[in-house]
Amino acid sequence: MNLKKLALAALAIGTTAYIAKHNKKNTKYKPVQNFDLDEFMGRWYEIARIENKSQLKLTNVTHRFILEEEDGSIEIIVRGYDAKKKNWRKIDGIANQDIDNVGLFSTTFLPRLAKKLYVIDYDKDYNNLLIASEDYKLLWILSRRKEISDVVKTRFLESANKVGFDTSKLIWPSQVPISK
Repeated sequence: MNLKKLALAALAIGTTAYIAKHNKKNTKYKPVQNFDLDEFMGRWYEIARIENKSQLKLTNVTHRFILEEEDGSIEIIVRGYDAKKKNWRKIDGIANQDIDNVGLFSTTFLPRLAKKLYVIDYDKDYNNLLIASEDYKLLWILSRRKEISDVVKTRFLESANKVGFDTSKLIWPSQVPISK
């Protein structure tokens, strides 16, 4: 009987440790403050990203953020071109700003991806953004234009490196228009 209780206690301790380890927030960065949600809305061109399954090999990627007035949620539409299949793909998601005036969002992309996303750097005129996931698996450089200056690129790469991202993993998808 004591052996059974000991085994259950060990299992409980092990499970608790596993959950604590995997739920631990190891994020070394904080979201930007004084973030204006209205300025953030609209279309952004994807300049760079850490490749991920849902966007695998996509080019000409845009991210559109649309504020839903009724409930304050944000509709996310990510659209990109798959050159191999010669078609456009769309990824839909929903986000909620966790704290007013802070660049921190809870997102859900169907069918099953839920992530906290942090705006960790941005231009005060809302022309360029650096957005990251709390688990360090996702990182994007977004811009209102199809290209960014070397100054912005260097600043964002330094910001990402400083908080622990391996920026050598970034890919720089083309924004050259697709010819018909």
